[in-house]
Amino acid sequence: MRRRLAPLALPIIAVLAVMVAAAPADAQGFEEIRGYDVDIRIEKSGALLVHETIDYDFGVVPKHGIYRDIPNRFDYPKKDDTDRVYRIDVVSVRGSPGTPDQYETEDFDENGIGYERIKIGDPDRTISGEHTYDITYRVHGALNGFPDHDELYWNAIGTQWSVTIDGASVSVHAPAPIQRVACLQGSFGSNLSCDSATKDGATARFRQRQLSPFQGVTVVVAIPKGIVPPPRPILEQRWTLGRAFAVNATTGPIAGGLILLLLGALLGRLYFVARDRRYKGSAVDQAFGSGDGAEEVAPLHEHTETPVEFVPPDDLRPGQVGTLADFTANPLDVTATIVDLAVRKYLVIEEVPTESKWLRNDWKLTKLKDPDAKLKKYEQELMQGLFRDGDEAQLSDLREHFATRMANVQKELMDDAMEQGWFTKRPEGQRIAAGCLGVIVLLAGVAATVLLAAFTHAALIGVPIIVVGVVMVVAAYWAPSRTAKGSAVLRHVNGFRRFIEESEKERARFAEKKNLFSEYLPYAIVFGATEKWARAFASLGEQPDTSDWYRSTTPFEYLAFSSAIVGFTVTTSGTLTSTPPSTSGSSGFSGGGGFSGGGGGGGGGGSW
Repeated sequence: MRRRLAPLALPIIAVLAVMVAAAPADAQGFEEIRGYDVDIRIEKSGALLVHETIDYDFGVVPKHGIYRDIPNRFDYPKKDDTDRVYRIDVVSVRGSPGTPDQYETEDFDENGIGYERIKIGDPDRTISGEHTYDITYRVHGALNGFPDHDELYWNAIGTQWSVTIDGASVSVHAPAPIQRVACLQGSFGSNLSCDSATKDGATARFRQRQLSPFQGVTVVVAIPKGIVPPPRPILEQRWTLGRAFAVNATTGPIAGGLILLLLGALLGRLYFVARDRRYKGSAVDQAFGSGDGAEEVAPLHEHTETPVEFVPPDDLRPGQVGTLADFTANPLDVTATIVDLAVRKYLVIEEVPTESKWLRNDWKLTKLKDPDAKLKKYEQELMQGLFRDGDEAQLSDLREHFATRMANVQKELMDDAMEQGWFTKRPEGQRIAAGCLGVIVLLAGVAATVLLAAFTHAALIGVPIIVVGVVMVVAAYWAPSRTAKGSAVLRHVNGFRRFIEESEKERARFAEKKNLFSEYLPYAIVFGATEKWARAFASLGEQPDTSDWYRSTTPFEYLAFSSAIVGFTVTTSGTLTSTPPSTSGSSGFSGGGGFSGGGGGGGGGGSW
């Protein structure tokens, strides 16, 4: 008998295998919702108190818990750029015994719809099998008002659950007898009726036996007018760049008034505070100092013509003149000082031909004598910097090695100007302070504008602060101011500038007789008038001897010489300020009927 049964074993095993394969999902340990019960109470205030009981079976795969996504923001079709908002307050979250029920909430957007996610569970613990979750939350702004009734149109169970729901029930309790009810089920857009939809006085009940994944239940309940306050949707205008910076009866005048106020305050400070001082009295008093030393604020645009002066004021050196004129000890002032030192026989400048396609000539500097007491501190610093490695220095050899020494020379030159008493404060400090204040105002304006744009439609009000910040940063260049003494000396400097810049034949003849071409050439460099100074002498026919301080590769000719000097000053300014290249690398690589899912609420959830 056993031998006869043996051949039947294989077919029986095959049938059993097919039966196992066709077994229900829950028998195989897949996730599902055993029961989903929703209790909705319409409060007298018009708010909804929603209590959801979800019996969730995790199957055999361990999970931390579930999450519930509740829609809270939709596009409002009656108004452009406007959203309808449901304000949701979570009241409580509880789990069955042994179920972790700690939770956190977050808002997110998906496909143009806003959601509030309630994430329930313990990230440090996993669970499996069947667990029950009770979620209670209050919803504001959910009811709709119509001429003959008020209505709750609510997706009690949303169409975004990805698991099967074995059975669902929904109860709605109103503060007055319910007039009409309807219930729709299925996938989004379905108008299939639920298994049952009944009302009994102020309570309505709805049931659906089973819902497949991504199917839901939507209920519609009508209540009499006047039972709750007239329902009004909570509307919020959607953020757009144009709306954030909208010009209206509020933002326009405020922004306009603010920019006038801020710019007025800034210009007032510049007019009354950040201005040069001068001596009171006549032009002579202003140039040489008044008897009592009384001072006043200098006018912004004074067009008094300064008399021509034929000598540098107070025996000032070219670097001092340049620093006084523009509040800056710049590289050009230092370069003019090198030429001045050469003219005064401290060094020789010699052209050196070069095969470089970028540079026609190089220059060699040869020291003739050591710095002495006749030189000012900045001149001594310059001589020591140029000839630190010997009595000769090739200009090209100083590239990328002289920047620190250059900074020391510029500092000494500015220290000299301060010792002379020409400036109220150190110009570079005043510019930095004014610029930093401007940057602070600018950043405050940007921060205010971003915050206003993010949370209001009044971002335009922050723009004037940005504008004023930019103006302050730009205006920082004019922050320094001269003392009365500095203004007086500047008048003489301007007179001497006229002599250099406006030189014509007669003045040039005077200068030639005094042998002043070379002596005043460094001042012409500072004033940017080297070519004008050379042209004034070119028509005289006589040539000065410059060989004792400048040695050229070509015979002397005024315009060619001025071109060479300009080349020397430009090359020197760039060379002496160049720094070594960095060696670090970085890589910068609904008029129709209702349908399932058509109301408020809904959403879905899942496990995590």
